[in-house]
Amino acid sequence: MTRGGLCWRLAGMLAGAGLALGPVAAAAQSQDTQLTVVETPSQVEFLGGVLAESRVLYPLQVGSWVAESEHRYPEQRLGVSVRYIDNGKQRWIDLYFYPAGLQSVQSLALVAGSERDGIADAARQAGREVALGMLEPIELARGGVEGHGVDAAAPAAGMQQAWKLGLAYPDERVASAMLLFAHDLYLVKARASAPLSSPIEDELVRFMQVVAAQLRIVNTGRCWLAARTDIVDALPASGHDRVRASYRDPGRDVAAVVVDDRVLVARGEAARAQALAKELTGTLYPGCVAPEAIEPEVPPSMREMRIEYRAPNAVEGPSRGPRIGRPQPPQSGTG
Repeated sequence: MTRGGLCWRLAGMLAGAGLALGPVAAAAQSQDTQLTVVETPSQVEFLGGVLAESRVLYPLQVGSWVAESEHRYPEQRLGVSVRYIDNGKQRWIDLYFYPAGLQSVQSLALVAGSERDGIADAARQAGREVALGMLEPIELARGGVEGHGVDAAAPAAGMQQAWKLGLAYPDERVASAMLLFAHDLYLVKARASAPLSSPIEDELVRFMQVVAAQLRIVNTGRCWLAARTDIVDALPASGHDRVRASYRDPGRDVAAVVVDDRVLVARGEAARAQALAKELTGTLYPGCVAPEAIEPEVPPSMREMRIEYRAPNAVEGPSRGPRIGRPQPPQSGTG
């Protein structure tokens, strides 16, 4: 599998979110604890900085689809991919994992729109006729996030938004589909193709429902804010241009803020400094864990991909925003 490139800057920060949190907000269970995230440029490189390592667990088989191969792209911002095949029906699904940072509902919609535009552009440049459907939002069940094990029978941990697109290449008698969602600092995308007589869109949705429910991604790096927590006498104002997130209980002063890549905790809240840092980590960098906690248990039905990121060199340029690559169909595939 090879891949073209499309540069896309992702605005992944939530604006003004009021969230009801658990252990940290035990004294305020009847009201929403205010945890506010603002969109500001990070002072830390994303790849090789915020993200140093990732572990991705994905299912080896989904129905009749069997994982055949993995591919790591030379440019680390382009992520990794897994090819699933259904030999009996000459069909394939490529599953892509892109390091992308925190995604809001709005930024995910923008990425999905960009993917649709890119498919149209690629077809036009290749002189291929393409019939594009409309992007449609759907919901997928999200697998449990407590611990790193995988239990396919475990109840889902809520729902997450995804976008799907059906398309076809009429001259080539090929049906195709795309589906995209965000998961713990990654974008997860699938592209599928099959003969036009065997539409693939609904089957891709069923495939991704299983993948989303079983997928586990854990990360470590400077995203683990609990390693850099300071107790201070006075916190900077929440509106300060270097404050990326703040936490306060209802009716009380701000208890902690994130400034660049450090957590500052008010002295009066020192007893729960680590709990506050973990809550802020979970909001800014979902899926980020301490370095010593990154190794998952891998059941026989799953495969683990280990990814290490290096700081970008001068040729690659800064990595504060990921680049979303587009797959090119294999020479012998169906496009």
